[in-house]
Amino acid sequence: MITAEQIDAMEEIVHACGGQIQPPTLLKGISVGGQFYPEPHLRPMRDIDFLVDPDAVPIVESALLQMGYCRRSPNPAEYYETHHHTTPFFHPQKRVWVEIHRGLFPVSGPVGADRVFSADSVAAERRPAEFRGRSVYSLSDELQIVYLASHRASDFSRVGGMVGMLDTIYLLKNVPTIRWNRILEWLDGGVAAASVYLLLTYVSRYGLVELPSGILRDISLRQRSFGCVSLGLVHAMIDQVTNGREFGSLVSERNFEIIWGTLLRPRPQALRLPIVVWHLLPSRVGLMRLLTRYDRLNL
Repeated sequence: MITAEQIDAMEEIVHACGGQIQPPTLLKGISVGGQFYPEPHLRPMRDIDFLVDPDAVPIVESALLQMGYCRRSPNPAEYYETHHHTTPFFHPQKRVWVEIHRGLFPVSGPVGADRVFSADSVAAERRPAEFRGRSVYSLSDELQIVYLASHRASDFSRVGGMVGMLDTIYLLKNVPTIRWNRILEWLDGGVAAASVYLLLTYVSRYGLVELPSGILRDISLRQRSFGCVSLGLVHAMIDQVTNGREFGSLVSERNFEIIWGTLLRPRPQALRLPIVVWHLLPSRVGLMRLLTRYDRLNL
């Protein structure tokens, strides 16, 4: 029922903006749920994400306001001036969230600077599609793979991480031909290479997908984040999430985020693990809290 509300809302938005803007490019769940999953409702969505040209953003925002949506976010409006999407919209009666994207990632971030996510590259990889009989765009299958991997790696969470893997598994099982050479061209020297390598090695490790011979080796040569030890460590961290194990004192949520974020960044192999250990050391604030707690216990 929730998915039905979201799909109805997307149809209404496309209809309201029809003829005023170029068709939107559907992103994430609203795109892959209908393309690759057996049924759209099997792909859970927190919100509706779609991409429009920057000059079309005011038109879409005006349409949403007229449809009863309101802007809602704990962040100030200034935060979204340089963000890749505008302030989220929420419909109080439908309980539907909407994010209007003007890019796939913040340009100021390490992933957003990759040429694969440039405006020209994304525009070249849009493909005409239909959404309930209305014209829209979707990302090409190749860009979809890179985008899904990069998005989930940049903000890995328990549910989101597993959903990202399912998106990729369903895509690879439903698309007979992937332009792997195109993907390799995009990834050469880019930050996104590590995210794609991580995702594909993990799903391949458990036999969840079949990949062309040699493709993981080719992607490995294009990324600068993972060696055998660090890749195994991050795979074990994903196991922690997918197996539903709670965070403990050793692998706490804080340590998980630190290790994950540190290992995904391109670094010389000899420095990867020492940098992880350095970042895991308690901060000054953390040490003060420990000392305060110790003093209270000994009063």
